[in-house]
Amino acid sequence: MFKTISIADLINQSEKQVDFLVDRFEDMVEPENIEFPHKHNFYSIMWITNGKSKQHIDFKNYTVFENTLFFISPGQLHLFEEWEDIEGFVIAFTESFFLQIFQNKNILFELSYLDNLYENPFLQLKNEDIKALKPIVDLLFHESKNSEQNHDTIQALLLVLLRCIQKLFSAKNEQNNHKHQIVIFKQFKNLVELNFNKNLSVSDYASQLNISAHLLNTFIKATSGKTTTEIIKERIILEAQQFLHFSELTVSQIADQLGFDDSSYFARYFKKEVGLSPLDFRKNKI
Repeated sequence: MFKTISIADLINQSEKQVDFLVDRFEDMVEPENIEFPHKHNFYSIMWITNGKSKQHIDFKNYTVFENTLFFISPGQLHLFEEWEDIEGFVIAFTESFFLQIFQNKNILFELSYLDNLYENPFLQLKNEDIKALKPIVDLLFHESKNSEQNHDTIQALLLVLLRCIQKLFSAKNEQNNHKHQIVIFKQFKNLVELNFNKNLSVSDYASQLNISAHLLNTFIKATSGKTTTEIIKERIILEAQQFLHFSELTVSQIADQLGFDDSSYFARYFKKEVGLSPLDFRKNKI
């Protein structure tokens, strides 16, 4: 339905294999097709230092102002408006690049602002935040441009940056979540991504995570502010919206793709969550 872009596509060199990038918007040529809906196969952190940009993420619209960090995770539907006249940094890395630093994927899960489809994907920075982050980003940028760049140094600096952002994110959002809860939340999110169209119950998900349904609900509520059922519904609705916008499948075919036996029930389910019937939603393009 839409293209999945790689880091290499960001620099208009799609034939290359690129696992990490840090660059300045003002130095980059606008990537091809970025103003059309697409998905990423990498993590992206954008820091707008001057100007503003309009972003569309999973059918939600955001205006990103200066001194703001903006996060996009793999698999999210993205549309970038107003590339021109903005300054700042884009930092992109694949999961495999990160796991070269740590073999344990749970370390990646502990960075709560990554892979978090259920929170605002941006962080407004104060002056003291900028003072903390800017030297790290500058070092990372200059090391990546060094013809004799040290791979280990880049990975170490990236980890320092990600940890610093996590501290800021936790402080701004008054998060008191234990690491274990965040890891469970990310693991649950991954399971939902794989199984949202299979009519699994909360107990089914809990069983795969080796915890009780009650404990899973408690962790998910504490981490995201939402119930497990709400998160499953949101993922189903997001997929339905993508089909309605970017495919020519009928409502009945979409219902079947999403595991609904009855297309009429699917239509009622969709309207209850979105406020529009599937056909009315289809008429309203991004």
